Amino acid sequence: MATASSTTAAPVARLRGLSRVVGRTLPATATVVGVAALLRVLYEPAFLNYDARYSLLWARDLSRGLVPDYTTAFAPTPHPFQTTLSFLALPFGDGADQVILALGLLSFGALVWLVYRLGVEIHSPWVGATAAIVVLTRPALERYALIGYQDLAFAALIVWCVLTETRSPRRGLPVLAALVVAGLMRPDAWVLSGLYALYLWPVTPPRRRAAFIALALAAPVLWVAQDWLVTGNPLHSLQGTSALAEQKNRTNDILQAPYQAAWYFKLLLLAPLHFVVPLGLFFAWRHTRRAAVVVVGAAVITGVVVLQTVLGLPLITRYLATPSVLLTVLFALAVFGWRRLPRGRPRLLWAGVGGLSLGFTLGFLPGHAGNVERIDTYVALSTKVYGDLRLVGEAPAVRERFAACGQTFSTIGHRPVPDLRYWLDAPPGSVGTVEGQVTRVGPLMLISRDAPQVWRFYRERLSAVAPPAGYRPLYVNDSWRVYTAPGCGSGRLAQPPGGARSEPTPQDPSR
Repeated sequence: MATASSTTAAPVARLRGLSRVVGRTLPATATVVGVAALLRVLYEPAFLNYDARYSLLWARDLSRGLVPDYTTAFAPTPHPFQTTLSFLALPFGDGADQVILALGLLSFGALVWLVYRLGVEIHSPWVGATAAIVVLTRPALERYALIGYQDLAFAALIVWCVLTETRSPRRGLPVLAALVVAGLMRPDAWVLSGLYALYLWPVTPPRRRAAFIALALAAPVLWVAQDWLVTGNPLHSLQGTSALAEQKNRTNDILQAPYQAAWYFKLLLLAPLHFVVPLGLFFAWRHTRRAAVVVVGAAVITGVVVLQTVLGLPLITRYLATPSVLLTVLFALAVFGWRRLPRGRPRLLWAGVGGLSLGFTLGFLPGHAGNVERIDTYVALSTKVYGDLRLVGEAPAVRERFAACGQTFSTIGHRPVPDLRYWLDAPPGSVGTVEGQVTRVGPLMLISRDAPQVWRFYRERLSAVAPPAGYRPLYVNDSWRVYTAPGCGSGRLAQPPGGARSEPTPQDPSR
């Protein structure tokens, strides 16, 4: 009887264990997948952002044994993790875009869930749910998710580190390992890694200190090695990002950074959250100081833009996505932190503050309702423009002429460059831009059409730039025109007198 009982008990115990595992993972899985599916159904994203397209393009170059064009005009900063991740999408061929987009949407879903768990950990489910809802409904964050920016995956990793450290201070190896991955996405994590290794130092056995320091240095060393191997310049990313900031008139002035950062926080969080966050900070200081200290510390460190501007690096809105996400927990504390206070005057006072903050926030909702429509319009128009650009790259007439004329293509504006080269299946250096300078034009030239979706794409009428004299139209669709030089594809290429040149065009402010 005892043997039969033991035999029966073992499967029952395994089933109970499996049930507990499912019970723990099901809410997280449902949230991550549900959020991603919701955005996919609402907006139907179908194009990659400029940086993600370049990463996919560079991954393809490397897979073919080619040197990626990190140094081409207006090329973004080459992030090692994003390029490596793009290798996973290459086997899907033309569906690689959708793989990257799906990963971006899932990253956003993971971010929403992790923010909820962080709010629960430092206070209560009310705080967690409020912070998660705020993250889910921020238009700027949704937009980043819809077009595949890696900044949300970076934010999710940082929030996971904060959550892990809040649950178990000085956790050590798991947090440092996550920061290594984050450090291959953005250099902000290098500072976090270094400070965390110093924080671990007093409680770390001497034999493990060297390993922790090595982990803290791993991401910057790998990044420098990548730049050195590809460009011969170990500081290419630092210098190239700073130069690109100047080309595109991005803020990199240390004196302007605080004001610009405050404005970007407002754009990310939307009114009136940026007014309520200081109240949440005061509540955390008075009532949940120990629990919230890691959240506040991580938000401060990732939000100190002076560290970037001292090095001449640019300040743009999405760089502040991580501290903005962490600040939503402070907003939630201001609204519902009172629920854990004992009965008495402080509880009544904070209940009033929370009620007013929530009412104030809800009162702004009608004014923000148009954001959803604007995102939908942006995605639809941009999808149309990028879809038409793919048609250009896949058009037989364009591909034949491109091959016959020396594989050189010029574009008005830099934004079409990576997509056009990707869909042409062209090698590095074959597609360039004439933006912002008087530049020699190649035998094929891409010009945007005078169409509404193109105006929205560029936020300016670059289509007003005419092709050089003697160039003839080769291909046209709703968004683009392709012109060819005299003699291109019909024997020896005939250059216009003095060489084909284009007048300077205003720089694109939309990126």
